[in-house]
Order: sequence, then structure tokens, then C-alpha cells
Amino acid sequence: MQIDLLRHGECEGGQIFRGHTDVALTEHGWQQMNAGLEQLTANWQSIVSSPLQRCRLFAEQLSSKTQLPLTIEPAFKEINYGEWEGQLIESVWRDREEQVLAWSRDPEKNGPPDGEAFHHFRERVLNAVLSLAKHDQKEKTLLITHGGVIKLLLSIANQQPPAWMMQLKAGYGFSASLSLKQGQLSVLYPQESDYVYSS
Repeated sequence: MQIDLLRHGECEGGQIFRGHTDVALTEHGWQQMNAGLEQLTANWQSIVSSPLQRCRLFAEQLSSKTQLPLTIEPAFKEINYGEWEGQLIESVWRDREEQVLAWSRDPEKNGPPDGEAFHHFRERVLNAVLSLAKHDQKEKTLLITHGGVIKLLLSIANQQPPAWMMQLKAGYGFSASLSLKQGQLSVLYPQESDYVYSS
């Protein structure tokens, strides 16, 4: 099956660790998602979305417009950042630089205090993706979700370790297309240079 990915747009609250914090999109955020949507080829049979409003409200509007069935799937939430939730990214980097660096170098062993364990995040997202294929292997689905989820799926599709996620760029309104065949993910769109930071 084909799974098209769309990241939510800019949110209210500035540059913070959002995770499970439920905040609304800005007007510009809606525009970014519409622009990202235009990069995809449509012809979906269904829409799946994270329950957080920065994804869900756009998904509900699109479902109403296209008359496509919408499934709200909690497993596609962003990772929970624990004590970093709602904190300015700049402040966390300044005050907890060693913690953040350790997390970026090896997220499987290090993470935000009281945050979601990376192995749990990976397992819940991957299981949810694999469950999509149980319904119809030929189906084409639009998944509206978060930056961390998208970077995780791109790293899995490229058979890269978790730390590789930190090299990926998936800005607001980012879109991509994945193929899922026999439990294996591969990237159909875009080319790698469009989402991997050059060294």
C-alpha cells in the first residue's frame, strides 16, 4: 500500500517542545499544510490522523471536503517529551545541554526526563503503520501526523538507526510518500537530499 505523510503546520506558542501538548495551528500553519498537500498526488481511499488538534482539525476539514473516511489514531501522536513538554527549545538547550546532546546522539538510551521511552514510541508508531496494511494492501492512505513520527518512519524506510532521525528535516507542512510492502517501508517521494541535512 501507499502511505502519504503530511506534517502539521506552524502552531501557537512559539518554538517549544510540543510532544503531547495540544495546541492550535496558526493561520500560517493552515497555509503550510495546504501547500504540503499540493505536493502529493491525492486519490486516497482514506485519511488517518493523530488526535492532537494541530493534525486532527485539518484532517476533519479535509475529510468533510473530500468525503473520505477519517480514522483518528492515538498511536500517531508525537513522542511525549516529559519534563521538556511546553518548554522553549532554546531554554532547554541552554539549561540542559548535556541531556539534549545525549538524547540527540542516542535516543534509544537517552531521553527527556519522565518522557516516553524511544523503544515504546517506535513500537507504537510502527505497529499502527503495519495495521493499516491489514485492511487493504492496495489502498492509498493519507496520514496526518507529527515531525517525530515522520522522521521515525523515514529512518525505518532507509534502514537507518534512531540517531539518524536527528539529521532529517521535515518542516511544517512537510509531505512525503511511502510504500509498505510485506511489512517493509520504502520512500517513494521526495528524494533523500530533500529531507537529509547535508554535512
